[in-house]
Amino acid sequence: MKECANALIEYFKDELPKLQETYQWKIPNIEGFHMCGEKGYAPNVELKKYFNKQWLKATADERYELSKTVVADWGGVRNNHSETLKSYVVELDKKRPATPLKGVASYSKIYSISDIDKYAIYDARVAACLNAVQWNYNAKEGVAFNYISGRNKITGYGTKKIGFVHQEPFIVKNLVANGWTRVKRDLTYQVYLDLLQNCLKSLPRYSLYDLEMVLFANAEKECSKAMASQLNA
Repeated sequence: MKECANALIEYFKDELPKLQETYQWKIPNIEGFHMCGEKGYAPNVELKKYFNKQWLKATADERYELSKTVVADWGGVRNNHSETLKSYVVELDKKRPATPLKGVASYSKIYSISDIDKYAIYDARVAACLNAVQWNYNAKEGVAFNYISGRNKITGYGTKKIGFVHQEPFIVKNLVANGWTRVKRDLTYQVYLDLLQNCLKSLPRYSLYDLEMVLFANAEKECSKAMASQLNA
């Protein structure tokens, strides 16, 4: 874990100052939010804080409705059943909410707006970027994070089996065969959170969501760089 953390800390030091330019997710129409249609770092941070305020004052039913907005409208994940989303909302009432790999792309979005300093989003792009960054920093004893299905042709498109996560050198079992340590599937999200919190100790000016946003924004670039390294090998 030490080599992984060191690589990411150095990476974050380089990329965090560029976040205003690199993070360009466009905000959809969100009822009650005044920056709909805008894109970039600042509007999305404002939206995270807006969601958090709404969550903290919401009833259980209102939190369920908010979870639909966060996951489907903002996050673009539209295949969750209503009972599944309700279960994620209920889980957050527990002292230690469950954090399995299954469903993490959805529930981590909900968790992240319930407490922006404790939880961060773990989705297909973030997962790919964590491994790509370590690869690009020539990690010999890296930490192999588990991938989740995505629809990005560069980072990984599940049904078409193309992109970074489907290329032989970057498949988790092959990273492990080359000396990396695989994270147990259902520990993936907690290990990710612990890693980011560890990185923040060296980056006190920044917030947890800043690190997550760097990984999301730069996933295509880092995955492309890793794949190009194999073409030139």
